[in-house]
Amino acid sequence: MKTTQLIKKTGKIGILLFGVLMLAISCKKEKPEEAFQKIAGITPQDFPTNLGIENFNFPEDSLKIYSWLNARDTASITQHAWGIWAGLTAKSNQVYNGDSLLVFETWLGVKELAEFSAQGKREAGCNIVKKERTPLSVPQQFVHAQVFAQKNGALAASTDTSQVFETVSYDPTAACFATENLIFNQSVLEKYQVNNGIGKIPAFPATAITTKPTYYAAKPDSNGLIKVPAWPGTPNPAKAFGYKTWNTYVYADMSNSQPNNKNLIPVTTDNPTPEQILQATCNVNDFIHYKLDKDAAAYLNEHQDTGSSDFKAGDVVLLVAMHVGTKEISNWTWQTYFWCYNPDNPFAPSSSFEASLRPKQIKGAAANYAVSTAYAMVWPNQPINGGTNQGVSPVISFNPYLEAGFGPQVFSVPNVLDSNLQYGVQTNCMTCHALATKSGNNGYSTDQYISMNDGKFFLGDVQLDFAWSIQGNINTDK
Repeated sequence: MKTTQLIKKTGKIGILLFGVLMLAISCKKEKPEEAFQKIAGITPQDFPTNLGIENFNFPEDSLKIYSWLNARDTASITQHAWGIWAGLTAKSNQVYNGDSLLVFETWLGVKELAEFSAQGKREAGCNIVKKERTPLSVPQQFVHAQVFAQKNGALAASTDTSQVFETVSYDPTAACFATENLIFNQSVLEKYQVNNGIGKIPAFPATAITTKPTYYAAKPDSNGLIKVPAWPGTPNPAKAFGYKTWNTYVYADMSNSQPNNKNLIPVTTDNPTPEQILQATCNVNDFIHYKLDKDAAAYLNEHQDTGSSDFKAGDVVLLVAMHVGTKEISNWTWQTYFWCYNPDNPFAPSSSFEASLRPKQIKGAAANYAVSTAYAMVWPNQPINGGTNQGVSPVISFNPYLEAGFGPQVFSVPNVLDSNLQYGVQTNCMTCHALATKSGNNGYSTDQYISMNDGKFFLGDVQLDFAWSIQGNINTDK
């Protein structure tokens, strides 16, 4: 019997039953969890409070952190940074595209928050349910580096953008603050301008966390192996040292057929033997990673320039780095994490000492990352305002996958601590982020002390509470 005849014969009840039948048939075309996800989306999760790590609290009392800084207590600083990593990489109760999401993967991205601000949606960052993962994008600092280098009459050729992508995100409290204050809108930022003075946006809440998860994107070869550059350590003497010049690689096995806790020997030749490749092969599951959806695959195909732009939904990207800032102190705490093949004995800017403090609660893929911290710009720690670069030593903390490729042409701020500090491998997260302003005119700096009331950097401008992520996403017409 035809559909029209069926409807006429059964009347309204038949129409209802027919509709239910067709809905049931359509739902069979996708897995139940996929249908549920389209309805439920991703709910951003708060930083967990029940990690079970001894002496770890978040947010920690600022006076305690300052006591660590005054005592140069690098053990307590590192332990706190590991606690933050444990919370970020804890499992959430959210699922997307078949992947069980970690806490940091549920958070709203800055581009999403900037869009909400442009639309005047003040509450959007506070109660939104995401429809998908935070979109991939080219690292904003690579874009900034190109701009700053061009201002200096040079090209920042070492800031390759073809295979490394970021998903800068804010935790729920930082996201709520950002949209409630419409902090990405230029018209709002201009209200904080001070005539003949230094303007500043309101400070983020003490619970605020900003992250820069950074992923490596490459297609597997015919054997199902993804070739991944692995950090070989800081060059001596210092130089621009981008990931495409390391000449040190491991291979991630898509089939996850390698033994657990395998002792990797990375490949350092252009023509490795099968035996050398096997010795350098770990599992994809040794990386935090995720499967691309259709939109993410399309983005990579548009922005890759490696000759293999054929990503599709279901391909994976590997987390290789993450910068993390927390507003527990005025200048934020800064910690950076990077994947390494030797996590118990990582190269600088991390160390075996820092690895030894990794708590047992960090397991699986998350345990394959090294940590480096920048809770101070220099030792001894200097006050927020009015400190000095005299009689101090630098605190070097950078991420190999993000800053190591920067050369002198990227850094437009002269280094008064030590003029020999010229490269990305001589930087400090706090120093660079201190220079973030509405205009962005300061540019970047290698490691030195920056006073937050220094007129030569901030007079007539608006400080962005260390958030370059705001400066790179300003809605100029709002």
